Amino acid sequence: MPVYTFSCQDCDSTREVIASHAETEALELMCYGCGGDMTRAPVMTLNVIGAATQAKRSEKQHEERAYFAKACGHNYACRCGVKLTKENPFKQDIRAAHGFTDEI
Repeated sequence: MPVYTFSCQDCDSTREVIASHAETEALELMCYGCGGDMTRAPVMTLNVIGAATQAKRSEKQHEERAYFAKACGHNYACRCGVKLTKENPFKQDIRAAHGFTDEI
């Protein structure tokens, strides 16, 4: 659905409405500020998303992923490159919480 901007004729305040073109033709809005009539402002920009736009967007997303990727190929939150210098002090507690025991 497109977003249309309505503007007040008296106080120049604006309001955005999500509606179809047919609905905005019949829509009568009252201004919150002064109580005046609001009319649909002319459409200044129009965005059309086609195959070229989507290809450009996916290329940009790929570049962003490559920028934030680590040497392992994962994203910035990856911990596979973290090397512990000593054993995790909570290892036994974690194993117990998950129900693992060292008994066979």
